[in-house]
Amino acid sequence: MIISLKKYANGGKIEVYNTVNQSTCDFKRIYACCDYFARQGKSTLITPRFSDTITNPDYVLIYASLKDTKFWGKCPDFFVNGLWYEHEGYDINKDFSDPKKRADTFSEMLTRGVKQSDRIIVEDCKVGRRWAKKNIYNRIHFVRQFISEVYIRTSEGLVQLYKKGAG
Repeated sequence: MIISLKKYANGGKIEVYNTVNQSTCDFKRIYACCDYFARQGKSTLITPRFSDTITNPDYVLIYASLKDTKFWGKCPDFFVNGLWYEHEGYDINKDFSDPKKRADTFSEMLTRGVKQSDRIIVEDCKVGRRWAKKNIYNRIHFVRQFISEVYIRTSEGLVQLYKKGAG
């Protein structure tokens, strides 16, 4: 069952499956990501996690559009106008006084994210934007990872770092 959480006059909306735990910190961050897209008039749907995936009839129904993709069996966090997104965070107690730790954290979030979706949103770990874009470029062109979009979630909202085909 899907529950409507918020609707905007422009048609944007945030919905969630009733089995999603809405009291977690992770949910609040995912909700904030969905709100960014909903404010633009897009329909968003926060989806549940399953430990048993492809043999679970609920998984097969909810994640049907992932069938025959490399993401079949995965549980991306939410759906925006037909596209799957994965949000990745980090341990908020990490010491970021060393720029290398910030870079490592960014890389770890991307590594986890690309396993779930080609559209990734990472928490802001104060990594340099120029370095982050170069890291994404290297993943696409040298490691051959398929990445369509990358955003950083800041206190002001989402900042797009990369979008396939954008100049």
